Amino acid sequence: MTLSTAAGEAELLRDALELAADTPVALISREPFGAGSITGFEVTPAGSESMTYFVDTSRRVVSEETGMLLGSPTAPECRIWVHPADPYLPALAPAAFSHAAETLLARLGVTAIAPPRIVGYRAGRRAVLRVDVEDGARWIKVVPPSRLERIVGTHRSLAGAGIPMADLVGWSPDGLIVLGQARGTAAPDVVWRPTALLDAVDRLREALAAVPLDHAARVGLADRRDWYAARFREGPDPVRAARVARLLDGVARVWRDVDARVTVHGDLHFGQLFLDDEGAISGLIDVDTTGRGDPADDAAAFIAHAVASAYLTPEDRDERVWELARGALTRWGSDPVRARAATLLLGQVLGAQERDRREGGQDRGADDLLTLAEAVLDPSGEVRRPVTENVRGVS
Repeated sequence: MTLSTAAGEAELLRDALELAADTPVALISREPFGAGSITGFEVTPAGSESMTYFVDTSRRVVSEETGMLLGSPTAPECRIWVHPADPYLPALAPAAFSHAAETLLARLGVTAIAPPRIVGYRAGRRAVLRVDVEDGARWIKVVPPSRLERIVGTHRSLAGAGIPMADLVGWSPDGLIVLGQARGTAAPDVVWRPTALLDAVDRLREALAAVPLDHAARVGLADRRDWYAARFREGPDPVRAARVARLLDGVARVWRDVDARVTVHGDLHFGQLFLDDEGAISGLIDVDTTGRGDPADDAAAFIAHAVASAYLTPEDRDERVWELARGALTRWGSDPVRARAATLLLGQVLGAQERDRREGGQDRGADDLLTLAEAVLDPSGEVRRPVTENVRGVS
């Protein structure tokens, strides 16, 4: 049996759980990780509620196994766990259950008035939970324990340099960080003007670049190119796979790394920003990836997110986001930036391809997003909603 494909991983999961042949096993996520990937499946046995399982082929060693293991603890071939028992995030399971979370928060002087809710999760990497308190909300971030000290240190360094950060309430050595509410309003909920927002982002990037961090940003974008190529070769559409191969050839021709290293966010986009009443940036979140890196990575992340967001915004409300995406390309769109942005958009294409597979081919999202990735890479390309678009918009 091969574990290099989602189909092989699904077959392994069926065998390990001894599932009946007609038990639905739905692919929900797949990301590169270590030497392989972590793939999520929703499993719905007859007469039972759905459960989320993850198949991990990274071959990484963990401190403690939390599920089933193929191989040995020192030489793992594959492991399976049920959410939220993520072996890379030992604080997640306790934080996800109300009584344990209340105890953890009480030690930090926080009194919850409702059970925590998971609002973001990337298997093996991090989770974010919201906890309602009397004066608003606190945010629990769960990270690998080995990264805790660096993330806390980064947060302190940025705040000390005047970067607008949420208050750091406290942390625990098992990888749990508690943060206050960022000041201002989340940028997606603000009626910003594209040029003014880009000006504000330029000022933020300049301020970040001046912060003296001594560790590398966690971007790893170059490593994704081969992984994306393999994923599309495994996919159901050879025509799309050929287009991706041509796109990645073009990316490789113009990809350049710079020698200068300055502090970058590592995953910068307008969803990471909070704005005050004047449109100035009053809060920056998700600095887990922040460190010394290539400024092109932040520009590319912003562009790719803006393009994907414009595409997913309903047509009666999308023009402002398209204007933001085109403005960012005009302002920052060197060939290396375009190469990175196009690569990042392939992640959106993969997500659309998987949704399309699950829903039986109901929309053109994957092909439309691939068309946009091609336009981003081409300096003469026009970044606008593809005329063949037939995807259901989401706000």
